[in-house]
Amino acid sequence: MSEHTSEIANRFLDTNIPNTARIFNYMLGGSANFEVDRQVAEQILQQMPSLRKWVRLRHAFVQEAAYRLGEEGFGQFLDFGSGIPAEDQIHTTVPNAKVIYSDINPVAVSYGQSLFANMDRVAFIFGDVRQIERILQSSEVKQLIDLQEKVAIGLNALMLFLPPEDLKRIARVLHDWAPKGSKLFVVFQTRQAGSSMAQYENMLEISRMAGFPIRLYTLEEHIELLEPWSVDCLEPIAEFLGLPDDFITKADEEGIGMQFFAAIMCK
Repeated sequence: MSEHTSEIANRFLDTNIPNTARIFNYMLGGSANFEVDRQVAEQILQQMPSLRKWVRLRHAFVQEAAYRLGEEGFGQFLDFGSGIPAEDQIHTTVPNAKVIYSDINPVAVSYGQSLFANMDRVAFIFGDVRQIERILQSSEVKQLIDLQEKVAIGLNALMLFLPPEDLKRIARVLHDWAPKGSKLFVVFQTRQAGSSMAQYENMLEISRMAGFPIRLYTLEEHIELLEPWSVDCLEPIAEFLGLPDDFITKADEEGIGMQFFAAIMCK
């Protein structure tokens, strides 16, 4: 283990330090979290109460997108920023597919590897997506992913945490690597351009102080960040999931026009 990797592991495994995977696990109703995680989660939710709903919608999107892509004939999935595994995962939605989950968070990786240890077609690997080439060259990816066949690639958590320059480079590298016909499935967590509220700024500060600065881009910025991938499907997430028109309320926009969009991007 390199000094950099060891440093990351120590930071994430310390139960006295809030952990992004455990915080989102709490928001999803999971039990793989500690008091320090719950405290930060509640501080964030106090500023933006609708975030719990949005997080759960994002999780539901991954399953629905995986199902649709499976129906299109996709038999291999590469998911980045997967987080702590839940009961419903890509490999349970598309049971005959080969699936690689990855995360920089050793807590999530530890859970995943213990759960999937005896599954030949499923792997959970540690990887920093900012070093995307290392993940793509890993033995697990080389063993499970056939580059003669199209690949479905999930980027759902990444858009919330990475700066523009990293997202642009990751999108280009993945586009160069992926076979023709491959697709990205991703949630765009957006806000209106120029919008701000005290609660939003407070939420950003809480996340920054906890060690995981959150970023919300506009819809147009999201599309630009993932070039040269092109839009295949782009819908409000509630519509994509077949939820009622009034499922998302004005209050859920938190005064900044916050919306989540379901996006499928193609090569």
